[in-house]
Amino acid sequence: MLACLKTGIGKTEMKDIPIPEPGPGQMVVKMSMSTICGSDMHFLDEMPNEVLAPIFPGVVLDQGMLQGHEAVGTVHAVGSAVTNFQTGDRVMSACITSCGKCNECMYGNYGVCTGDGPYGRPLFGCQGEYYLVPNAEISAVKVPEEVSDEEAILASDILSTGLGAVERGEAGYGDAVAIFAQGPVGLCATLGARIRGCGLVIAVDTIPERLEIAKKFGANVVINPNDEDPVMKIMGLTNGNGVDVAIEAVGTQPTFQGATQVVRRGGTVSSVGIYNTTPMLQMPTLIPSFTHRRIVTTICPSGRERMRRMLDMIRYGSLGLDRLFTHRMSLSECSKAYDLFRSKEDGVLKIAITP
Repeated sequence: MLACLKTGIGKTEMKDIPIPEPGPGQMVVKMSMSTICGSDMHFLDEMPNEVLAPIFPGVVLDQGMLQGHEAVGTVHAVGSAVTNFQTGDRVMSACITSCGKCNECMYGNYGVCTGDGPYGRPLFGCQGEYYLVPNAEISAVKVPEEVSDEEAILASDILSTGLGAVERGEAGYGDAVAIFAQGPVGLCATLGARIRGCGLVIAVDTIPERLEIAKKFGANVVINPNDEDPVMKIMGLTNGNGVDVAIEAVGTQPTFQGATQVVRRGGTVSSVGIYNTTPMLQMPTLIPSFTHRRIVTTICPSGRERMRRMLDMIRYGSLGLDRLFTHRMSLSECSKAYDLFRSKEDGVLKIAITP
């Protein structure tokens, strides 16, 4: 089969590798659509294969490291102990697979499962003609006919992650919320704030095309830091009090610091950013809200029931998630897709990659 493999820092190549065989509890899925996520860029550009190999056994092959953790497709083969799925079922999996047995899973925190890797296990290999889903009974779900591939694939990661930032921040009816960064996850957080009944929703980003989509997803105010100071603007919009919840959705020091500066006293900073290249975060202490605030971090909420709920939101909610897809490319062009996604040019948000 054809698959995209990481062959070095920042380098991918299309390789011909064997189709995986399912072991106990596993299934192999024939990919009908995949995509690239910001987390893929962290794995590709920042983390050497030799570092990742012991952390995620089986995903670094002789030819390189399997890429991709978002996909939808049809079941090709199932291993023993898999009873919920059969060949031909249209399925998707959470971007982080879970064991269903460890302490974290017992608490319902499937995204931080410790039974299948130290921090939960990303679903590697989705940027290939076939991919392997571990612990399929816990981590995968059938896709309803009414849900398109484009919509289903977003439920596997960015929708769940963006909504998770809103949920963990406990943003609700009438709350003022500011979302720093309007990439795919940040846009889903903006959408989530509107779905949860928040009042003033403020979106911050430097890319005008993303701010336009933020408006369509429910942002009342959009702020481009290239044009005005977002902290001053947000404090002005809230009469100097700050927002109830500030969400950081990319993983940089400036956006995290901005979120800490605009939250009200007693408010919450909710981060879903990935800080691989920022080992230490700083925030101002000489501001009133520092003395009484809450900070929460979230990785993608996962597990079969979470994925089912995400699909039902799409199925019955008319969320308009398909507008996040700005480009379409074939699997053979996956390396070019990475270059485009990294550049953030041409209005790129999500790229639909098909066989």
